[in-house]
Amino acid sequence: MTKYLKRGNSSLEGLLIAVVLGFIIIAFIIPGRSPNSLVGPSGSSNNNYNSSNEYYYESNLVTDSSYSRVISLGTGNAPYAYQTYEEYITIDNRGRAPINITGWPLSNAKDERVYELGVRLQRFPADTVRIPGAVQFISPLGVSPSSNVVLAEGERAIITTGKMGQQTPYAISSFKENICNGYLDASNEYTFTPPLARNCPRPNTEPGVRNLEPSCRQFIDRVQSCRTPEFNTKDRYGESCNNCVDRVQLSSSCVAFLKSHYNYAGCIAYHAGDENFSGKTWRVFLGQGWQMWADDHDVIKLYDNLGKLVDYKAY
Repeated sequence: MTKYLKRGNSSLEGLLIAVVLGFIIIAFIIPGRSPNSLVGPSGSSNNNYNSSNEYYYESNLVTDSSYSRVISLGTGNAPYAYQTYEEYITIDNRGRAPINITGWPLSNAKDERVYELGVRLQRFPADTVRIPGAVQFISPLGVSPSSNVVLAEGERAIITTGKMGQQTPYAISSFKENICNGYLDASNEYTFTPPLARNCPRPNTEPGVRNLEPSCRQFIDRVQSCRTPEFNTKDRYGESCNNCVDRVQLSSSCVAFLKSHYNYAGCIAYHAGDENFSGKTWRVFLGQGWQMWADDHDVIKLYDNLGKLVDYKAY
């Protein structure tokens, strides 16, 4: 009887030891899962997470570029934009020194996901594209030499995945914003995402306004900033009128002045040399024909010209 109890106690102790060891093993294994373990949107392990036949992998990234302290990424509308001409991210210079970002690679996290292709899981390489150069302003003549995108202190680059579909009356490439861009944004030909700033010169401060006849000056006082008036419209009585502007009949000299000043080309001609001509925002178009950033879960990564990670944004 005594031998039986001892054997029973021994078996019970062995069972308890096995249970304790099991808990210890689980406690060490679960927190220390592999960096590329399968995770769901909340970060917890979830083998059932499946969005558009793809699984999302979490990443461990460490910024190692000397620019990491002063250059920062913003997600823009990347998490929810669908069209390439609308999808954009931002890059800001928070430092004091100007920084040339032309040639810096941008990359997504496609290589950190696996996709379900039938019964197989497959990986694809990440999409990577380099930041192109830009012009200082869109030339009405269509001749603008490209230069590097250099972010001065406090400046921002809005990086659009695609390109402008409409290329008339002016060919839109990567450019730096200026005080005349409001005329482009207000036109029916172009749609910029996000909209361009409308801070055009005030119409009644244009050079030469004081030399016009009183009726013309009075009309200009009512002209909205960044808006090109409508010419050869009908008058206020509905009759055709060759010298009517916005349904108001004006002199030929006044009409000529309005046509030469109050549009994008006229603004560039008279204000390109102004001290406050250039703004603090660059518009950069990558020209890609496909969506660069995933709708729900992705990692936007920016590298410098040495291939070191500057900044990243996961969402």
